[in-house]
Amino acid sequence: MARPAAPPAPTSVAVLYFDNISRDTSDAYLAEGLTEELITRLGQVPRLQVKSRNAVRRFRGEAAGDPAAVGRALGVAHLVSGTVRREGARLRVTAELTRATTGLRVWGDVLEGADADLMNVEAQIASAIAMAIGGRLAPAERRVLAARPTANPEAYDHLLRGDFHLARRTGPEARRALAEYEEAARLDPGFGRAWARVGLTYFLFVDWSWPFPGLTSDSLLARGFAANDRALALDSGNADAWTVRGTLLTYRYSTTLTGAVPALERAVRLEPRNAEAWHLLGAILRTLRQDGEAIAALGRALQLDPLRPVTLSNLALVYWYQGRAADAERALDSALAVDPGWYFAHVMRGAVRLLRGDRTGAQADADAAVRLRPPEYILDSEPLVVALLSSGGDSAAARAHAEQLARSIGDSGPLAYGPAQGAAIAFAWAGDGDRAMSFLERARGAGVYLWWAMQDPSFAPLRTDARFQRLLADLRPPGAPR
Repeated sequence: MARPAAPPAPTSVAVLYFDNISRDTSDAYLAEGLTEELITRLGQVPRLQVKSRNAVRRFRGEAAGDPAAVGRALGVAHLVSGTVRREGARLRVTAELTRATTGLRVWGDVLEGADADLMNVEAQIASAIAMAIGGRLAPAERRVLAARPTANPEAYDHLLRGDFHLARRTGPEARRALAEYEEAARLDPGFGRAWARVGLTYFLFVDWSWPFPGLTSDSLLARGFAANDRALALDSGNADAWTVRGTLLTYRYSTTLTGAVPALERAVRLEPRNAEAWHLLGAILRTLRQDGEAIAALGRALQLDPLRPVTLSNLALVYWYQGRAADAERALDSALAVDPGWYFAHVMRGAVRLLRGDRTGAQADADAAVRLRPPEYILDSEPLVVALLSSGGDSAAARAHAEQLARSIGDSGPLAYGPAQGAAIAFAWAGDGDRAMSFLERARGAGVYLWWAMQDPSFAPLRTDARFQRLLADLRPPGAPR
């Protein structure tokens, strides 16, 4: 007989996303920003167990209607909810703390004032929640809950707007986010968090291959480093800035990833409860094929935030590259249980299933990936489509899909490792090894990332190709496993 689930810790809490009830729907960024700031502030009180924004993101609107069900799903004793309304320059925020099991109110308040008072409102709510859950606050806890990231309310408003746009993770939204962050830094040149976000956004343009008119990847990277340097000069203890530093270094030293792991290790020392920093550390260790260390770091991220589909998928990648296909599939099952609409997890599970001999399951995942993918993400799903067509004996259709993918990439010029990997897998399965190698060789500058990508089991048709093996050996970083 299954054991009943252990009751949640009495100091556990989830801050659900506040509702924007302003007449202007564009004020949604205020409600989202206030929610995430409360999560951040409360998370800095070690004796509280605070669910991350990734964990609570799916509990909005009707999904948050049953407190007991939400509490069970998140494993918390308390829930925070509220509303935000702005009328002109006035702000009205309601906040309520309830017991998840009963829905009974523990604390609540209505705070009104000028919209410039948002940081004070956040501090008041966070302090009241922490005291209602944990009792009397120590001086250090009071300080961290009352901290103001900037003395300039207008700069803070621009930061929240930027966070709102960046969370959408598209090129156009990232450009809007960058403008907001740069304005925040202009209004308060000492605003370290804004400078860190500027550096992060420039990095994402490089990492996600988003076009930025007038700037090359090298220029974007240089701007990212300049902003990150500024953030660290203002506060060398800024864990977010060290996290961004580690990711930027993977592109500065693409053949070795020099300095990236130490920067991420410093970030997690500064902020041991930062699941994102642990996740990124695990992803870099994964790329270096330090598999044991990668599994440990990704596991730590999942201990802090069990409902992170991106971390579950990265853990699946480690297993997949180790040849542990069954473990990889289980991790992807978990990722899709959290987010059934995440197309990339369908792509990866489809590849795992195909090489495990489950063509029916692989086809179902391919169909889901094509249906769910954003328009610009053909690179992820089409190689799986080609592999299924080829393995099913339809070589003409496989070749046609591979050519379509090639046209979307272009036939000349250097490539990032992602497009090169996708096109090469497609042409390898379509039976054209020379064309597959031409795409991989165009991405030689990607260094370690390409070396790692070439170890994807989906490259089985190319594994014995002499050009493939030479390129793999040339890209192998010092000390990496053969």
